[in-house]
Amino acid sequence: MEQGESMLKILIADDEKKVGLLVRGLIAWEELDLELLDIVQDGRTAYEIIVEKRPDIVITDIRMPGLSGLEMIRKVTEQGLHVHFIVISGYRYFEYAHTALKYGVKDYLLKPIDEVELNSILKKVCGEAKEKRNLLDKVETLEQNLESSRHMLHRELMERAFEQGEDHETDVTVVAETKDQETGSFRAAGIKVDRNIDIAGNEEQERLIVGKLLEMVDAFLKDQVNDLVISTKSGMWIIVLINIQKENRNHILTVLEQMFFKMKSYINNFENYEITMGLSRETEEFSRINLILEMAKEAVECRILKGCGICIESYSEDRNRTVKGQDIVKEYESALKNSIQIFNIGGLEDIVRECFLKAEQERVMACEYYEMGRCLAVAYARLAGELSRETAEGELNIWKETIGHCKSIYMLKRYLRESLKNHLKDLERKQSELERKPILDTIEYMRQNYGQKILLEDIAERFGFHPNYFSEIFKKETGKNFTAFLLEVRIEASKELLRDSNKTIYEIASSVGYKDAKFFSQQFAKVVGIKPKEYRKLYY
Repeated sequence: MEQGESMLKILIADDEKKVGLLVRGLIAWEELDLELLDIVQDGRTAYEIIVEKRPDIVITDIRMPGLSGLEMIRKVTEQGLHVHFIVISGYRYFEYAHTALKYGVKDYLLKPIDEVELNSILKKVCGEAKEKRNLLDKVETLEQNLESSRHMLHRELMERAFEQGEDHETDVTVVAETKDQETGSFRAAGIKVDRNIDIAGNEEQERLIVGKLLEMVDAFLKDQVNDLVISTKSGMWIIVLINIQKENRNHILTVLEQMFFKMKSYINNFENYEITMGLSRETEEFSRINLILEMAKEAVECRILKGCGICIESYSEDRNRTVKGQDIVKEYESALKNSIQIFNIGGLEDIVRECFLKAEQERVMACEYYEMGRCLAVAYARLAGELSRETAEGELNIWKETIGHCKSIYMLKRYLRESLKNHLKDLERKQSELERKPILDTIEYMRQNYGQKILLEDIAERFGFHPNYFSEIFKKETGKNFTAFLLEVRIEASKELLRDSNKTIYEIASSVGYKDAKFFSQQFAKVVGIKPKEYRKLYY
């Protein structure tokens, strides 16, 4: 590929000429291997150039005369043209930029434009474009040998869709569909092994179990299908994508059932493990591979309602329900933050319970229970990390994996409640220890420096606390307020001096932090019950 062909072309559109020139001046053209197509000042001209010259990237203002940036993006999207838009917007028009998101716009810049941010976005776009070109180059190479390597191409396309997800779906699908070839039918299967969450996992044993199941998939299916792609995911997941001849669909269903029966018999040899399989619907459209992969996974997750140990052959829930697990968690995030901040264990338990009650009332899809559990764990870990200044990343990974092993709503709710509650209790204990050390250090400081001026505000600042909060935790730890405790320390020191030295009352008062001997005597009598002179007479 020639240098000129590999360069990405950029069109800049802004009704203010100086802004367009500014953007041009900020871009690292040579470093990013970019080429300027044109700078225009209205949306209609920009649209005509996009249709005629097909730029790779368009940097556009959201508001322009004639045809606004938003309208221009809509028209380009409706034409099915593949252009990466970067929207420029002032704070006033941020809502317009937000609206552009529904047209596939992923990147926007707020005025004044930051050079580093602009080039960072362009670098990301260039990387994505290079990856797509590499993919298409690879597919084009395979196409040249299509007659002798149809299965190789077919498998490559399946694997790419499997691995890359929706980002590359369109690019791969175009190649597959332009050949007008017989692709058969696609079906996906999800296989999930669940461990009893009350026991610790045995990593080596679980790796062996998954390995044996993979052997079974290969043995049962490799000679029965056109193409077979298998992937393993953490949490003892196996995802299978097959391509079959349409006339074999009933036979393949029988083979899948036999395979699952064999798998289930194998898993029964192990205590504390169960297996479930979910099957997607069939599709003849390559572009729907990502959908059926997701359907297979969601079918497996129906076990939270239907139970484990079964093959869930169809997935019939309404996928267009609007309530998502993450949306439910967002509703309670403020309350969750408050509970964490004040170590309200009961409040935390209430939030978990209310999230599940809300999910039940909204009749969310089965898979959304797992998503809600993961989102709740993630939100808790983030908020707890902000409070304690230590991440809960290790715990979060364990929580997320174990959530995936929960086989019922009751089990999932119980696990979340107990795990988050125990972690919050541990945080409270650590926080108490952190607060206790400054108090102990303060007491030691008082005993070493009672003759000096000691103020609550100074001590609190020394340890990074607000005076009111420090006073509160000091009293909680010692049972006395700061002033009363300091008084006792000084009086104890003065009693020792009265017993063991010949210093005058004035000198002793000065030694323990009092310039006024009379006030010292009053304070001494208040604590001890007698005046300093009377106390000394008890020992002489």
